[in-house]
Amino acid sequence: MKISTLITIFLLLSSTIANAQEEYIATTSPTKSINMTEEELFIETYFPMRPLCKWTPGMKFMFRPDGKEMFMPIFCKYEDGKEIENSQFKEKIFEFIGTEEKVDELYVGTNYCTRFVFSCDGKKLYHEIKNVNLNDICTKYPRASISGLVYLKDIDTAREQLIGKTLYIRTIYVRVDDANSYMGYKEVTIPEYSKVTVTNVGVGSKAFPAKIIFKDEKNNSYYTEVALSRTNSGMDIKDFQADKKMKLFLNAFSFTDKNANSTEALKKKYTGLVIYPKKTLPAKIKITSEDKTLWSHITLLRYTTLHIKDITTSPSSTLATLTLTGSDDRLFSIEVNLKYDFILKNDNYIEDLFGIGNLEKKHPTISAENWKRISKGEVVPGMDIEECKLALGNPIEVAFKKDDGFETWFYHGTVLEFENGRLLRAK
Repeated sequence: MKISTLITIFLLLSSTIANAQEEYIATTSPTKSINMTEEELFIETYFPMRPLCKWTPGMKFMFRPDGKEMFMPIFCKYEDGKEIENSQFKEKIFEFIGTEEKVDELYVGTNYCTRFVFSCDGKKLYHEIKNVNLNDICTKYPRASISGLVYLKDIDTAREQLIGKTLYIRTIYVRVDDANSYMGYKEVTIPEYSKVTVTNVGVGSKAFPAKIIFKDEKNNSYYTEVALSRTNSGMDIKDFQADKKMKLFLNAFSFTDKNANSTEALKKKYTGLVIYPKKTLPAKIKITSEDKTLWSHITLLRYTTLHIKDITTSPSSTLATLTLTGSDDRLFSIEVNLKYDFILKNDNYIEDLFGIGNLEKKHPTISAENWKRISKGEVVPGMDIEECKLALGNPIEVAFKKDDGFETWFYHGTVLEFENGRLLRAK
C-alpha cells in the first residue's frame, strides 16, 4: 500500500476518534450574564475597558484638554523631546503607535521611563511617564491614564448601537448647549424616566467621553455626557458615586421604563424572593420570651440566605419594611426603599443592599467554614478563584505567567497569588 494512502487512512481514523471523543465533552453556556441587568450586559458586550498598559497600535483618541490641563504640557516632539503647547493639537485625532522604554543608568541605579508614542497630523509625539517601566504601570498603576485623550472607539460604537434607539433617562438633570454661557451649556431638568430617542453621539471629555444627544416626546433636544468603557478615564466603578453616579451610562439610561412600576407592583415583585445581603447590614431580630415579643438589634452577615416573607409599605411611598426569615426560621426586619431616588440619592435601595438568589446553592462545593470567612471578606490559602471573588470582589488587574498555571490578582492594598486555580498566598 502506498505511503500516501496510509497517511490518508490515518488522518480519517484520527478525525473519527477525535469526533467521537468530542461527543463526550459537555459545557454550559457562559453564566456571568445571568445576574446582570440589560444595561450592564450592554456595557460588557460592546465596551470592554482597555487599560493603558494594554493599548495596541491603531487605537484612536481626540485630544480635548480642559481646565488646568490646557496649561500643563502633556506631549513632546518625538524628534527633539521639546514640549508642545496643547492648543496646537486641541481637538485633533491622535493615533497610538506603541510604547518605548527609556533607560538611564544613574549613580543611584537604573532609571526607567515609559513613552506612549502617537501620530497626529503627520507628526510624531509622545507622552512620558517618568520613573516607571511598562510592566510596573500594569501591576502597580492599573488606572493610569493620559490627560486630555478621549477614546474614540467608545464614540464610534455608541453611534452604531444607540442612534435611533429609545431609552429612558434615569437622571432629572440634563444639559442643552448654550454659546452664551461661560461653561458652553445650560443645565435643565426633565421628568425622571422620560422616554427619549438618541439622535447623535459626540465627543465629551476624557472621563465622560460620550456626549449622548437625545429628544424627548415633545421634540426637545438635550444631552448628557457619560462613561462607557472607562478606557483612559482613570476611574474605577466605585468612583461613580454622589454627583458622579449618573455619569456612568448604566446609571444614566435604562432600556425599559422602570418608573412604570407602582408601589404595589414593586411589592409583588419582591415578596417571596430568596435574597442575600451584599454587605454587612444592621437589622432587627424578633425575640419571644415569657409570652412577650421584642425586637432586638442584630447584624446580618454578607451572603446570609434569607427569604422575604412579607413587605409592609405606605400607600404614598416606596419606603418599605421587609420581614425576612433565615434558614433557622428566625424573623428579621429591615427598612429599605423599593425604588432608587435620584434626587435624594438614597443609600437604602433594596437592590443596592441585597442580591437575588441563594448563593450557597449556586456554589454547593464551598464549605460552611469558608462561607463564614467569605462573609467577613477573608481569604485563606487553598480557596479557589470563585471563593476569593466572593470574598473580595473582582480584582483591579490580573497578571498571568505563561504556561505554568500561576496568576496574580491585584486589589487596593492586597495581592493574591494563585497556582492552578488555588490560592497560594495573600499579602
